[in-house]
Amino acid sequence: MQDLNTTPRTTRTTSTTEDGRLETPRQENNGENPSIRQTHENLIQEENMDHQRTVNTPHVTGVEHEPYAKSAEPTYLEAMLTKRLGAVEAMIERLPGMAPPIRKSNLHSYADTPFSDEIALTEMPRNFSLPTMKMYDGTTDPDNHIAQYKKRMFKTAIQKECREATMCKGFGSTLTGAALQWFINLPNGSINSFASLTDLFVEQFASSRNLEKTSDDLYEVRQKKDESLRAYVGRFNKEKVSIPSCNMSTAISAFKRGLLPDGDLYKELTKYQCRTMEDVLSRAWAQIKWEEDSVYRQRRSPRSDSRMV
Repeated sequence: MQDLNTTPRTTRTTSTTEDGRLETPRQENNGENPSIRQTHENLIQEENMDHQRTVNTPHVTGVEHEPYAKSAEPTYLEAMLTKRLGAVEAMIERLPGMAPPIRKSNLHSYADTPFSDEIALTEMPRNFSLPTMKMYDGTTDPDNHIAQYKKRMFKTAIQKECREATMCKGFGSTLTGAALQWFINLPNGSINSFASLTDLFVEQFASSRNLEKTSDDLYEVRQKKDESLRAYVGRFNKEKVSIPSCNMSTAISAFKRGLLPDGDLYKELTKYQCRTMEDVLSRAWAQIKWEEDSVYRQRRSPRSDSRMV
């Protein structure tokens, strides 16, 4: 006796045609829901249409499923390998420390120049030789490099009509590393003067510039316990000349505060105030001579005593 609570079983058989297409499955149970049967037939038709497109297309890219026809297998494998190879190359490019892929150069790249025609077509002097100086790699102060470059270029006699072109063309020979790569990548014809070149150069490497010092930075210079007065004065002057528009009253106060409090010069400057930095340095050099003379006498005294004995 058949159980009324159970769902009647259905048996489906699926066969393929000679060209590889799937036939609509035959159902042995006539009690199946017609809507379900129609949905299944639609799916079979879509699969047959995909199969037919795969067979008729000579080059298929991005195919993820296995082709039904044997004639499509080489095309499918080629597309799959191409896609996987592209994915692997993209992953390699994202790895840190990996060199970028080699790109082919443009046939006319030899004529690329960042200079305008007015500068590019100006011939450099025949007897001109590029200055010998430390190459700039982008890690030091760009303003200092420009100053060093100008200093060396001013030593060479260059005619006025070709001076700016020579300054522009010779600047690239002083660059290396990241700085040279930046110079090469400048847009064609974007530089029409040495001023515009240096402005772009400083703007590009502004992060490597030295912070501009102020007069208050002199308070950081202090005399060490085992440091001679001559060495302290030398360090203080070196720091002072590196400050543009240094305030003299601040320099006098910082020099006095940096001295050892138990030193004779500190006591003298406390008793007699100085109005100018020249007056302070004159008193300092007088004290230096007295200290060095005392040290010299102490070195000679043991020798004289030994001779007397």
